[in-house]
This record gives sequence, C-alpha cells and structure tokens, in this order.
Amino acid sequence: MKRWQKIVAIVAAALVVAVIVLSFVADGIITSKAREQAQKLSQEWGRPVEIDSVATKLLTGLGVRVSGVRIGAAQGEDVPLVSLERVEVKMALLKAIFSAGKTVEVKSAEVQGLTVNVERLADGTTNLQRFQDKLAENAEKKPEEEKKQTDLSFLRVDHAALKDGKVAFLDKATKGAKELAVQHLDVTVNDLRAGKPLELVLKAAVLADKQNLELRVKTAPLPVTLTPTPTAVALHVDPPIDIGPLGPFAGKDVGLRAGTLDADFDAQLGAAVPGGSGQTTVKGTVKAAGLEFAGAEGGKSLDVTLDTDIKGDATAGDVQIDKLRFDVGPAGLTGKGSAKGLNTPTPRIAGLTVTSHDLDPALLATYYPPLKKQLGGMLAGPIGLSLQASGTQAAQALELRVDLTPVKVTVPEQMAKAAGAPMTLVAHAKGAAASGGPLKFDAKLDLAGVDLRPGKSVDKKPGDRLDLSLEGTRTANKSSTDPQQRIEIADLKAHVIDDEIQGRGFVEMKGAGPRATRQFDLTLASSHLDLDRILIPSTKEKDKEKKPLDPKTFAGLDGHAKVTIAKLTMKKQTVTDIVADVTMHEDDVKVNTAQLKAFGGTVSASGSEMKLAHPKEPFHVVTKLDNVGLENLVALGTAHKLLAGKFNGNIDLRGGEDLEKTLAGVLDGHVLDGIFYGKDMVASVSGPLAKALPLGLAGKEGQGGSTSLGKDLPFGLTIENGLAKLKSPIKISRPEAEMTFAGGMRVDGALDLAGTVALSPATISAITGGKVKPSSSIPVNLKLTGPAWSPTVTDLDLKPAVDQIVKEGGAALLGRALGVDSSHAQQAAEQKAAQVQADAQKKASAAAAEEQKKIEQQAKDRLKGLFGK
Repeated sequence: MKRWQKIVAIVAAALVVAVIVLSFVADGIITSKAREQAQKLSQEWGRPVEIDSVATKLLTGLGVRVSGVRIGAAQGEDVPLVSLERVEVKMALLKAIFSAGKTVEVKSAEVQGLTVNVERLADGTTNLQRFQDKLAENAEKKPEEEKKQTDLSFLRVDHAALKDGKVAFLDKATKGAKELAVQHLDVTVNDLRAGKPLELVLKAAVLADKQNLELRVKTAPLPVTLTPTPTAVALHVDPPIDIGPLGPFAGKDVGLRAGTLDADFDAQLGAAVPGGSGQTTVKGTVKAAGLEFAGAEGGKSLDVTLDTDIKGDATAGDVQIDKLRFDVGPAGLTGKGSAKGLNTPTPRIAGLTVTSHDLDPALLATYYPPLKKQLGGMLAGPIGLSLQASGTQAAQALELRVDLTPVKVTVPEQMAKAAGAPMTLVAHAKGAAASGGPLKFDAKLDLAGVDLRPGKSVDKKPGDRLDLSLEGTRTANKSSTDPQQRIEIADLKAHVIDDEIQGRGFVEMKGAGPRATRQFDLTLASSHLDLDRILIPSTKEKDKEKKPLDPKTFAGLDGHAKVTIAKLTMKKQTVTDIVADVTMHEDDVKVNTAQLKAFGGTVSASGSEMKLAHPKEPFHVVTKLDNVGLENLVALGTAHKLLAGKFNGNIDLRGGEDLEKTLAGVLDGHVLDGIFYGKDMVASVSGPLAKALPLGLAGKEGQGGSTSLGKDLPFGLTIENGLAKLKSPIKISRPEAEMTFAGGMRVDGALDLAGTVALSPATISAITGGKVKPSSSIPVNLKLTGPAWSPTVTDLDLKPAVDQIVKEGGAALLGRALGVDSSHAQQAAEQKAAQVQADAQKKASAAAAEEQKKIEQQAKDRLKGLFGK
C-alpha cells in the first residue's frame, strides 16, 4: 500500500511540474501572439499599441492576467491615450472545454490602474476624437458580414469591475490651463448574460477629490446581442458639479463656457418598457443650470430642468402625474392628472393633460447656437403639443395633438410650409376589453399646407388635399429577449389631391438583433389615380444616379401585398382594372399576378421577379399582351410617335445592373394593321432614285411620312448582351414595294437593320413618268440606322437599280433624255446615280450623327430607370 501511495505521489508531483512548465510555455506563446495583435492594431489605429505580458493560471481554473497595456500617442500628441496596469480574468475552464466553446463563463474580470488621457490639441480637436474617427474609418472598410450584429449568447460574465480608474483632461490649446480629471472611477457589472437582467453601478469624482456622482442602471433581460434596454435609471450628484471647465473638451461645435449639473433622480420604469415588470415610478430632479454657449444672443444663459413625480402600472393601465415639468430655457412641457384602467373599455381619466409652451426651435437656437446649424433653418415657430383625455365619460380615450400650423418648415429639395398653413396630427389610443389585450388607436395626419414641389416628384401645392387617416390595434408582449409586436390596420384612407387610396392589413415584428423578422400583408385599392396630376415630370437633375438600396434594410422581411386600381392615368394614357399581387422575401420581389386592361387589350406581367437591393443580380420580367394598341403603349415610354396598330405577343426578359450589356430574352408576336411612323421606306428609296434618273418625276426624299406594315406582321426578337436581333427577316408586302429587313437594335432604341426595298413595276413606272415599266420589281439595298423614332437611311445602293431601269428603257430613250449620244447614255446615267448616292449618304451620315448625339443620353437615362434599375 505504501508503495502505491509513493507512486501516486510521484505521479501527482510530475503532473504539477508538467502543469507549471506548460503554464510557462503557454505564457510565452500567448504573450507573443498578443504582441503580434498589438502590432497589427498599431498599424490600423495609427498609434503605438503595447502589451508587456500575458500570464495564465491553470491549477485553480483558467485565469489570464494582462499587464502593461498602452495605447500610445499619435503624431502631434504628447501623452498616451490609454494606459492600463493590469486586467485579471478568471474563467470556468471545464465548461469552455466540454461545450466546445459554446459556453464561455467568466467568473470575474477586474481592471486596475486604468488612465485615459483626453488631450485637447492646438486645433481644438482631441486625441479621443481623432481615435474615434479612425475607428469609424476602419469600420467602413470592413466587409458587410463583419458589421452584422453578433450572437453573444455563449458569453457569461458573473462579475466585472473597473477599480479606481481615471480620465484626465489636458488642455494643450490653452496656455496655463490646469489638468482636470474624473477620478476614483469605479464601475461594477454583475451577471452579464443573455436572458438575464443586468445591473451596472458607476461612481466617480467629477472634477473633485471625492466621489460626487453615482449612476445605477438596471435592464430588462438581455437579448442575444447583449444590447441593454434600461428598466431603471438612478442618477445622484452631490454636491452640484461645475461642468464649465469641461466645455473646451466638448468641442468648438458645442461651445460650452459655463454651467452646473445637479441631480437627484430615480426612474423605475417597470412594465412600461419591453421586458420590464412591476410598478412604474419616476421621481426626482435633474438640472443643468446657467449653461452658457459661445455665440448665444446677448450672452443668454440656459437652464434645463426635469422635475417629476409620476406613478403608474402599465399592466393595469394606471397613471398618476403629481408633477411633470420639463423646461428648456423659455420652452417647456408640463403635465398633471391621473387615469385608471386604460387597458379596459371604460377608462377613468381625471384631468390628465400634458402640454407644451413656447416650443420654438428657432428661439432655442438663440440660447444654444449649435442648434441653428443642426436645424439648417428647417423649423421656426412654436410647435403645439398636447396629450389629454378625450371623448365622453362613457367612452374616454387619450388624445395626442401635434400642431405645426404656426411653424415655418423648410426641408431643402423635399418640402416647404409657410407659417399659418395647416399641418396637424391627431391620434387617439384606447385600451382593449381586457388587460394585456390589443391597444386600439386611430390617427389623422393633415398636410394640406405643405408644398411638396421642391422635391420635384409630387405636384402638390399649398391648399391641395393631402391627408392620411387610419384605425387599428396594436398587440405586444413585454419581452426584451424575444419581443413581439403586431399592428393591425383595419382601415386606411389617404387623399392625394383629387384621388383616394384605401387599404387594410397588418405588420408583425418578432425577435431582436440578427434574428429579428418582419412580416406584412397589405391590401390597397383606388377608384382612380391621376399620375399626370400628382407627379412632376422627371428632369435631368432628378435623374442622377442614386446609390443602390442597402440589403440590410430588407433583412428578415417577408410579406404579401395586393393592389387594385380601377382607373389609372399616366402620360395622358388611361389603363383600367389594374390588379397586382406580389410576395416579398427580404429584397426579392415576386409578381404572382399583375394584369390590366389598356388600349383595347390586356397586359399581364405575372411571373416577373427582381431584387430591390441587388442591382447586379438578374431580374426577370414576363409580359403577355393581347390586342394592345401600340400607339398608346409606346406613348408610355416615349413622347416620340413610333408605331400604331394592335399587338399580340409575349415578352420574357432578364437582366442586371447595366442593361446595355446584360439584358437578354425573347420577344415574339404579331403586329396587326401596323404603321411605322419613323420613316416612309418606299419614298426613302424612290425619291433618291427619281433624282438619279432624268426620265421624269423628281420625287421626294422621304424624310417624313410613314410605312404601312400590312394586315399581320409576325416577328420575333432574341435579346442577348443588350442587343436585340431579329429571329428571321421581317417581310412587308405593299403594292408599292416588297420590303425585307434583317439585323437588330440596341436596347437604347438605336436600329441596325440591313434590308432591301424592291420597288414594284407600277412604282418604277410612276417614277419614270410611264416611260419605263419593268417586267419585275427592281430591288434597292440599304441600311436603316439611328433612333427608331427617327431612323436614317444609309448605304443606299442605287447603281444596280439605275442599270436595270436603263436596260428596261433602252439606251436611245435614255440618251435623248440626257442630251448625249446613246453610246454614252449608260455611263452618264451611272455618273449621275453615283453623285446622287454620294450626296444622299453624306447627308444621311451628318443627320444620323447629330440625332444620335441628341437622344443617346436621354435613352440611356430612361433605361436606367426601367424596372427600377
């Protein structure tokens, strides 16, 4: 037995020695890695970062001590930004090991000897401000995935503390300035973990030798991101603190010169905030007195006071306001009265009222000049704000009124409102049949006095009707870790100038942080919308490229929407019976149903899909048109007169951000009784040909006019990389000529077609004044280029046609017409034809270049707006 005891003792001693040796080795490795990381941070932050050592403990549980941490001075600074004597962390090693890192429990974390030096430099900035700017700059460079909120539910901290810390304020910009300090700084945090409430205690000596400030904060149970929602805040300052000396460190933009801070305030919010529970009490005073700011009108000083004595029970719907006073200089907010049973059908309200007075931002800016810059002249005049009981004794509710009628409002490039023009919000809230049930509400927003024309989108002038009213209910739980809220809209009405929109639906929000979801279902309807009356036509200035929408805006979003419009007027065209039914998953929008009646036919875009915040990813547009009038349809996209007739066909397009390079798909259909307004193709050939011949009519050059496309013109387009090509040549049969065209067009509307116009014997006879009537049609080759609404005929090849007409007419007849010997008639005719052809080509090239220059940018801008891209 003794022998085994010796063996066990030797083994135990060996293990102890091994652990000690392992600890020394680990210390060296960890210290080396820590210094590597410090060097990396030095480069990122532009200031030296140093760590003296990192020591580990293994025998009594995993522990780490970090000693000698310094964030040094950057260029132009004299003192380190941060110096730290040591940080000691003790962890539950076995939990971390057996959970594979999924549970990291910190038993304690204590910081000792922390000093932060806030140095005000000669230019008025501080080293801390520079450091914050550098961090923000580095954060912008990080990939989007690193910016997402992090799930920290694996982390638990039983106890964390900062002991006897110090923040020193060093004013190097003012000669003879003394060092100021917030010292004896103690911060304690206990039980930091998801699903548990948090309590933080901060004590400090602000510009004093003894602690004179204490702040206590309690929170609702923390979500997985560990973002706190306070349920209790207590602030005590004794004696009052002279904060004037800290003014220079607040920055030039603030300009604080003098003032004192005093507080004896305790707010227990309880069930009034998500995740809280119990009674609500807010009592005490916070006062900032004698605040003086550089540039204040007449050297005015500002007092800011919050004095409260409020009790309540959010669960029962009770509130008692014995005192509510919030003063900011001449402006203020006061309240008094009580209410019981706000969560029941019969609340009892006794003189409950909260009202504002002299709440004029422009007036407050005379006391606090930075406010003037922040407002930018947007608001001037007293804002009316009141909350009080409303209704009869049998059916009472709370009424909120916000009246901006006396206020002058100017939001550059968005809206304007003159003082005295109506702008009001009236809202009511009433409890449900039982405590905890849905809160009923209604609201009406009246913007009749607003001028939206500065935004260059909505043609709403002062006096035009613009209002929104809604009724609904709101249901929410009290959880902060898994908050849920549902807003039901039972009735929504909006009037926009002479039109009305009605709707209903719901929005539901669940969860917090990266797990948060938003779901909606909306139904909207209108009997008539006149967009020509409501909207201002776009301009070049407004058509500037905008940044793509942020995908994070749509994170966790799912929903469905249905819109029906009986009649819609747009660009002087009218469409009816519009039905659109779409579903949305984040920024991915799918069109289940989209159909309307227009121009004698029907249009359907069911099956289309696109992503709102990923312009580089392909969209898909599917459209079916039945018996649709082309002239009216084309008018929706361009003011140019292009086509007439009826269209039956299908469009299937896909594309990405750059439509001119990515647009692809097919278009198949039939044009019935079509007319092409861009060019009289017969005259475009017969006119120059007539000029090339001395045998009769001078003809017309055909720069205007139109071309009939026949009773039924089938055609198909294949679109790839932004270029549309005809699947097979277009063939147009007219008594005057047989026409064939092949080629394609760019998505900006520029044609590139090669074709043949074969003039009939009757047309040739008319050109030659009846002197020549060939036995068959005479073809002329050409190209059609430039914008579709004003194309140019180029590469007009007249020589073969001239030769054929000469042969058909005979040399003798041609010689007499030209006044030359018949043996030279052929040569003379060819020379004249060549000259006419050259002149026509030169004129066509010049016209095409000029026209293309005018319309190219316009067409490109229109394409960028197509499908929201």
